[in-house]
Parts: sequence; structure tokens; C-alpha cells
Amino acid sequence: MKRIVMFEGGVETLGWFSHQMAERFREAGYLVFFYNLKDEDTSAKKLRKFIKTGETALVTFNFQGLEKEAGVYSEREGYVWDAYRIPCYNIAADHPYFYHDRLRELPKAYYHVSIDRFHQKYFREFYPEFSEVGFLPLAGTELADAADGRKLQTASRPIDVVFTGNYTELPFFEPYINWINDEYAEFYRGIIQELIQKPAETVEAVALRHCEREMGKVACDQLRGAFYRMIFIDLYVRNYWRGLAVRLLADAGIRVDVVGKGWEDLDCEHPENLILHPQTDSVTCLRLLRQSKISLNVMPWFKDGAHDRVFNSILNGAVCVSDTSAYLGGELADGEGVCYFDLGKIQELPVIVQELLQDGGKMESISAKGMPKVRAYHTWAQRADTLAEWIERGR
Repeated sequence: MKRIVMFEGGVETLGWFSHQMAERFREAGYLVFFYNLKDEDTSAKKLRKFIKTGETALVTFNFQGLEKEAGVYSEREGYVWDAYRIPCYNIAADHPYFYHDRLRELPKAYYHVSIDRFHQKYFREFYPEFSEVGFLPLAGTELADAADGRKLQTASRPIDVVFTGNYTELPFFEPYINWINDEYAEFYRGIIQELIQKPAETVEAVALRHCEREMGKVACDQLRGAFYRMIFIDLYVRNYWRGLAVRLLADAGIRVDVVGKGWEDLDCEHPENLILHPQTDSVTCLRLLRQSKISLNVMPWFKDGAHDRVFNSILNGAVCVSDTSAYLGGELADGEGVCYFDLGKIQELPVIVQELLQDGGKMESISAKGMPKVRAYHTWAQRADTLAEWIERGR
């Protein structure tokens, strides 16, 4: 393969990831074409001039280009990817149950890429009709010094703690919990309560136990539809822990810069310790990380993967304070750019953060230990190299 098609103009973060990988693809000798979802007419014409049968692959995130968009699909001819025999590598940046309604009528050469090994296992079990090509965790980007001036030493930075990500208050989910009847609401609340009590568990493991307790053995095709209808549970527990982590810090007197939508709705005793920033783009988030001593991360329930927030933080000199996962704990030891906390003992989080803020030398040491490993193994350039291997091997 000598040509790669990627997408921009949709979710800003996904376009950013794609452009980071595209730099590496070009260095490796590939021609890269970006299809702009905001200008489909022009992009569709240019696409057909770019692609060549046997020489082109699609690399996309979250089914961009695989949802029968007008520029790449017609009822008469189907997908352009099939017409030109183009393999489609789709990196699903969340759990497969979020995409249940999209996992149908896909191109013939569809290859699913998982960012978490539990996601990978789930996909193989519940969607065996598709090819699952491998595990590719999210990665980070180091902002060039020229883009933001001289990089400050961690202990000298003006922001104590930053969290980059949106927040949804828990009452928002009540209509979803109560959407059928009281019996179902009790069933859903039981799953939520168990996940809060056992935060090391995956949503699907807990949900499966509750389903089998109520209904006995359930067929795979029924389960995957049931899990899709319970994605609000995943979002509920994410926001429960995300909100609790920020609230504990703010109420302990620690100033937290929160970047994203919804934080004005967080119920806490000391909202004056929350510094609100609007939802913004990837570059602005990286610049804020470069100004921060500590970057808080709460995993979006990736129990055997990693979030880009972790690697972005370390690459830009902030100490990442995060809960862990099987994968992340195996890649970075405590003290290698990251300081771990246990969701089951989250009340200890303010103490961990306060001790770091009071010890500039320790923060500098943690930052210095993490940077080389993340630069070597966890940037989008390394992820592009892995994808290029898979593409060339036809995997």
C-alpha cells in the first residue's frame, strides 16, 4: 500500500489524532489524503482521483467514512471502498457496545481496531462476523516548544491541577434509568451500584451477571442489543467518578482548572476552587497541560487500555495523577510520569495531590522519569508504525 485515506472535519479530537499519525505515514513514504466531512462534494471528487486499487487503505476513527456518507456511498454502487477494494481500518475510540447500531452493512474489507484489550475480547465474542485486527491504545502528543514558548519546569508552572474533559451531572441520566418502568429502573440501579462498589470491574461483566441472574442464559445476539441499550450506565459511572474526583480536590482547598462543558453544574461545597474553561481544541488543551503541575485523569472505564490524557500530560511535563488499568500499570510504574490512586480509596486523592504540590523536587523527578518511555512507546507516531505494519501484512 502506498496511499492512505483519513478523515477530518468531524469530531475535532479524532481529526487531531489522524493528523498526528499522518505525519508519520508521510515520513514512511505514504501519500495521505484527508477527506473533509465539512466539504463532502469537493472531497468526494478529489478522493476518486487519489485512490488506486491495490495501493490504498483507509485509516479512520469511530466509523467516519463507514456510515454511508453521501460522498463515499450510493444505493446503486455501495461503498467506494468496495468498488476499489480498499481495506478499512477503523479505530473504535470507545467500547464496542457504543457502536452496536453502526456494526452493520460495512465494507467487505472491514478491520476493527480496539483501544482496550477488554474491548477487543468483547468484540471478538459478540461480533465474530467481523475481523478484529488488533489492540492499539490511544497515544499522546508533545507540543513543540516553538508553539508555546519555553517549557516551564513542572514545579514552576502557574496551574496547580488541570482536568481536560467534559462533565455531565448525574440527574441527566435519570430519564434513561426510568425509561421503561420501575422494575427496569431497579435493575439498572443495581448494576450502577455494583460498579460504584466494585470500580475495578467492567460494565459488561457486571451487567452480564445481573442479566443472567434475572433471565438465565441469554443468547449473544440478544445480549449485544441489551448492552447497547445500557450505554448510559457506562456514562453514568464515568461521570460519577470524574465528578467525585474533582469535587474532593476542590472541597479540600485545591484549585482545579476544569476544561470542558458541564463543570458549572458540579455540586460541591467550594465552587470557588473550580476555574472554568470552555470546551476547546486539542492544541489549547496541550498548552494548558504545559502550564500545569498536575493533570488529573479518571479513566473512561478503560480497564485494560489507556486514555490519551495520560500520555499527553506526561509528554507535556505535567505529573499525571490517575487511576490505573491492567495495560497502563504494565507500561508505566508508579512514579514514571504518573502517580496512581485507587478509585476504591478515592478519599485519599486530596492527600496524594497536596503532597505532590508541596514537593517540587518529587514532581520534577516523576516528570523526568516518565518522559523518555512515553516518547519512545506512546506517541501517535508509534501507533502509525503499528498500523503501517498491519496494512502491509494485509492483517
